[in-house]
Amino acid sequence: MTHNQRRILKNLIIFIVLLAVLIIIVLAGLRKYTHHNELIVVPDVTTLTVEDASVFFEKKGLRYKVVDSLYFKSRLPGSILEQKPAPGSKVKQNRFIFLTINALSDEKIIMPNVKDFSQRQAIATLEAVGLKIADINYVPSEYRDLVMGVRYNGNNIEAGSRLPKGSMITLVVGQGESDGDILAPGLQGMSLSEAIDAVHQVSLNLGNIYYDVTPADAEDAKLYRVYRQDPISGTTTNMGKKIDLWMTTDVNLLNAPEEVYETEESSEFIE
Repeated sequence: MTHNQRRILKNLIIFIVLLAVLIIIVLAGLRKYTHHNELIVVPDVTTLTVEDASVFFEKKGLRYKVVDSLYFKSRLPGSILEQKPAPGSKVKQNRFIFLTINALSDEKIIMPNVKDFSQRQAIATLEAVGLKIADINYVPSEYRDLVMGVRYNGNNIEAGSRLPKGSMITLVVGQGESDGDILAPGLQGMSLSEAIDAVHQVSLNLGNIYYDVTPADAEDAKLYRVYRQDPISGTTTNMGKKIDLWMTTDVNLLNAPEEVYETEESSEFIE
């Protein structure tokens, strides 16, 4: 091997060694920067204010971001309602914790103008902005199914008024010149929200709601379906009258024919 060849080989070996050392240093730096295998347990900050929770996040090396707000009268304004990831989760340092807080005041909705809308159009418009239909009051009118006004807590509400989000309001709808006799719709197997829509579409109102087993919470209640109604489907009733509903998750009750509840014993029970 010539002198030049030995020199080239020596330089090559030095280059490889230096390259290997550089790679090791970079990898070590990345492991340190990303805190490889270092996990932090997310603290439980629900019920705390964001200001108080920030102290815990700073000590843990975590960051936070408020992504949503709701309003509950029973909770402290500004307190944290929910956090993601959940308490006890293991995350890396500098991870963002996303927070939902309790709003400082109830969110207000501007009442849209639904006068002279059809009943169905008015309901869709009001529900789209966050208001709920508690009742429909039918009054004598030249035009049937035309909204004549809106009431909240017994008072007439004008367009542009501000109401708390989720407020229960009453629509005042024209009955028309007819006697208002209509057929009760069949609601068996429907969820509560579906039944409410079906009842309102035929100019009736929702009455009492009975559960065979009390739901654990609002989410559990969504699993229940109508297995009985009064008056039953096909019965002639008057516009604006209320339909009582019985709700269950029992498949046997849901599959039972509606007529089974029209026995003399059942009638006495209803009274």
